[in-house]
Amino acid sequence: MFPRPAPLAFLAHTRPDPREDLAMDEALLRSQAARGGPGMLRIWERPDLCVVLGRANRVALNVNRPACEAADVPILRRNSGGGTVLLGPGALCWSLVLPVGPPDGLSNDVGGATSAIMQRLAAALRPLVPGVGVDGTSDLTIPGPDCARIKVSGNAQRWLKRAMLHHGTLLYDFDLAAIPRFLTRPERQPDYRAGRDHAAFVTNLRITRSGAVAALREAFGATAPPPEPPWATTDALLEERYADEAWHLSR
Repeated sequence: MFPRPAPLAFLAHTRPDPREDLAMDEALLRSQAARGGPGMLRIWERPDLCVVLGRANRVALNVNRPACEAADVPILRRNSGGGTVLLGPGALCWSLVLPVGPPDGLSNDVGGATSAIMQRLAAALRPLVPGVGVDGTSDLTIPGPDCARIKVSGNAQRWLKRAMLHHGTLLYDFDLAAIPRFLTRPERQPDYRAGRDHAAFVTNLRITRSGAVAALREAFGATAPPPEPPWATTDALLEERYADEAWHLSR
């Protein structure tokens, strides 16, 4: 299910502005679709807080907009599905770009591909975090009180004909108290959440950043140097979409 014809490229790069980070993820996806090859793992981490909605999420149902505006926390939108997240220091972002289709790419089985990706990451983390597993569609979780599972990673995807982007977070030292300050209860919740508020549902992995990066690289075989990032496509997408406040706040 998971293509491994050759080592994936590894890129550790955070852009100066979070809008550029979102544009770069989409640019890497488009570049993969155009050039082919084994794919890439990118890691990045925002030094400042920002809210990022999934493409179809509604601002009014997911974000405490007055709190964000008062604290100058930008409200942004990515071009993939999934739920709304708060990013910032201690939330390691990872973006996996893979080929789709023969001879060496993923099949179009979205559920199977998602499961394969998440199970690989869970297996790589388990020596560091016993009990880590996968719940919901694509959440990493750890055991909590009363056998309830607690979320440590949320994920989302975007598929093109010849490539797919799977990106998510690993919370390792995040300010958890900031989540209910800037996010409301989400409009869609997995069954295993069982109505819990953010404080009871989300936690940190309590591993080092270097440990999280090593687990990601091991899980996906990301050992090859990256090609030159697609700067021109990133800049074009920034101008076309991600620098447009109306697009971010359109729903």
